[in-house]
Amino acid sequence: MSAPRRPQVLYLTSSKRFTAKASLSRETRIVVGVLARDADLSLAIAGPVDHQALQKLRDHFASVRVAGGFPASSADQPAAKGLRALSKSQLGSDIVNARLQAAIQRRSDTFDAVVIDDLLASSYLPVVQACPVYYLAHRGAAQLEAVSTWRCLRRRSQRSLQQCEQSVLHSVTGVFAKPDIANELLAAGLSLNQLNPSFGRLGREIVQEEPVRWEQTRRRVGYMGYLGDDRNLASLEWLLREVWTPGHRTLPETELHLVGAAPPAPLRALAAAHNNVYLHSGGRQQLSHLGCRAVIEPLMFERHVDTKLVNAMSHGLPVVTTQEGLRRAHAELGEGVLAAAGPEQMSMTVHQLMQDKALWRLHASAATRTAALQLADFEVAHDLRRAISKSQEEGVSA
Repeated sequence: MSAPRRPQVLYLTSSKRFTAKASLSRETRIVVGVLARDADLSLAIAGPVDHQALQKLRDHFASVRVAGGFPASSADQPAAKGLRALSKSQLGSDIVNARLQAAIQRRSDTFDAVVIDDLLASSYLPVVQACPVYYLAHRGAAQLEAVSTWRCLRRRSQRSLQQCEQSVLHSVTGVFAKPDIANELLAAGLSLNQLNPSFGRLGREIVQEEPVRWEQTRRRVGYMGYLGDDRNLASLEWLLREVWTPGHRTLPETELHLVGAAPPAPLRALAAAHNNVYLHSGGRQQLSHLGCRAVIEPLMFERHVDTKLVNAMSHGLPVVTTQEGLRRAHAELGEGVLAAAGPEQMSMTVHQLMQDKALWRLHASAATRTAALQLADFEVAHDLRRAISKSQEEGVSA
């Protein structure tokens, strides 16, 4: 039986002139990283971007096609009236690049979905598209005005910008936004049924834990995940065979607690071979109930690396992973994650966290800050990923 076809997604975004060359925003990198696991993305970038920067993006997001940075031509047209002041302020030009438009239009009939994650990028929406179009609102018109100089956006321009935003919002299949932006869009007149399902809350398994104190923890390391997943299982077997067994001298008094449903017989047998490894059923609260001092995520074989690491950091504990796993991450993870180069270094890192209160506090605080900053962005990204998958399944069944 052949594998299901991956969705073909056109992703429209922009590169601002005041940021590093080809620097996608933090939110955009999160969403592109999440979608690229399950879909083939064609990333079209409006604004200033050069060939070298585009190639860096291709190298970083290996499965993503990237286009942008086309020179101006006589076929270029002015942006919509309401977008001109903002476009000149953000992109350095109020002209829509005809060559980028043409490159997008040539492939328009191959896409299963279109994502617009910047109001200025909406100018590059294909003229005719027979697929769902999703608008990812990282910020609303009011915030766009705030980041632009008052000279560029006078009151009339502000009204025109808001009208352009409303036109885009009401023309798309669905709008995806974090709670604060969603509430702003609702107040401006957006219909509730157009918003992503979880705009007002984080998912049951993606929540920020209360801050943890050293005194609440014990010499315990926790892992949280579905124990019946082949990739999770392969990584856990690597952890037990390559790190925990050889590291018994380094970690004699440290317990490893594996929390998750459906542990298969081989994992149960492997855990039983150690007198300091324990299996638990239950939800994410188990790690705090057990008093774990750190979270471990080997990530040798998993695909959704960023999501798993941010979820791990949301426990408010230091997170230990492998450099192999971290290399596949796209999000900015900071000091909330400690990446070990190999099994021996991983066991030593765990040992240090169990012993060194100052080191533990440093990385626990970093994990808490990083998770708080990014959790909602990941929730929105996965909402969008599920919507694209659902629309493709419905299209296939039709």
